[in-house]
Amino acid sequence: MIRAVVFDLWNTLVFSPAGSPFQRMKELLRPEQLGTYPALVRDGMIRPYASVEAFLEAWRVPAGLDDPQLAAMAAAFQEAGGQAQCFPGSAEAVGAVRDLARVALLSNTQTFGLELLDRLGIPERIRTRLLSAEIGALKPEPAAYEEVQRRLGVFPGNLIMVGDSWTDDVLGPVAAGWTGVWVNREKAPRPPHDPDASIYEIRSLDHLPELIRSLQEGQRCPTCLG
Repeated sequence: MIRAVVFDLWNTLVFSPAGSPFQRMKELLRPEQLGTYPALVRDGMIRPYASVEAFLEAWRVPAGLDDPQLAAMAAAFQEAGGQAQCFPGSAEAVGAVRDLARVALLSNTQTFGLELLDRLGIPERIRTRLLSAEIGALKPEPAAYEEVQRRLGVFPGNLIMVGDSWTDDVLGPVAAGWTGVWVNREKAPRPPHDPDASIYEIRSLDHLPELIRSLQEGQRCPTCLG
């Protein structure tokens, strides 16, 4: 029985025409600085910072960032947050799913620059929020899914993860005993996987309520790719 549906945030419920600020940071690094990029991104997504300025200042010396880089990187986060918007139909889909099961948010993201959540009404629709920088674990690390289970008090077999990332929102949750729902808006080829794994594919969130309802009734969703 499906008791809770956990949504990814970026590129599942919300997108930004400005793109990922972390990717923009990489583009602003000089060749000799690129070696620090993986650690920089992980730190930003796994450790709470009060502001983007505090995050960047912490990396001024380790990454050798200069003032123009710091200013451009801060602007990248501000632009991404300011331009963020919900995918059409995502609010309605979440509302319909809420009538069927509990809902939660699990996102690999930073703690700063998230005023967009309130602006887009996300907390009103999804009250249980787990951010990697708050829980200290990143998808697809098992600890991220375990924290959701602990917070919701729900067994793995009663949980569904919905998101656009094959690794973070499908393979990770399935390895944890959940059901994975891949939001494949781009109609990308499905990567190889265990044919017996609990994996479903939808082209948009419009199909999600029907899928949840079918799974709760022990049936196969006729318009979703199982």
